[in-house]
Amino acid sequence: MTAYPALPVLVLALAALLFKSTLLSAVQVVSRARARTFLVAEDARLMRTTVTDREAPFVVRCGNVWRNDLENIPFFLIAALTFALMGGTAEAAAWWFGGFVVVRYLHTAIYLRGLQPARTIAYLTGLALTWGLVVSSLTLAF
Repeated sequence: MTAYPALPVLVLALAALLFKSTLLSAVQVVSRARARTFLVAEDARLMRTTVTDREAPFVVRCGNVWRNDLENIPFFLIAALTFALMGGTAEAAAWWFGGFVVVRYLHTAIYLRGLQPARTIAYLTGLALTWGLVVSSLTLAF
């Protein structure tokens, strides 16, 4: 057993978020291939088509989700690692980390479908979970 009971839960959350990002990348690649829109010359040559000046709308949407993940997941991971290193319990970590992972999966599905206000609600929920972790870590520290 580890001296940091929340650490194994963090590893599971990290794996789940990495899987989601990998899946999103695959969706983007397949969508680009189906649309046959390539901005990079060597990619267009590989697919035996010409270079285009813009991506297909769904490919752009996938890129937007990817960017949103890059703006939010690292802060969560820092907060989650801090919580784990401060000695947070595995049970609390399961709720915080699991909740964030579920919300990010939902956010991705909602964003890809273009649903508002659900996208904003999912985003704000993830942000609240990240801040909740920060506050919990502060309570563990002081």
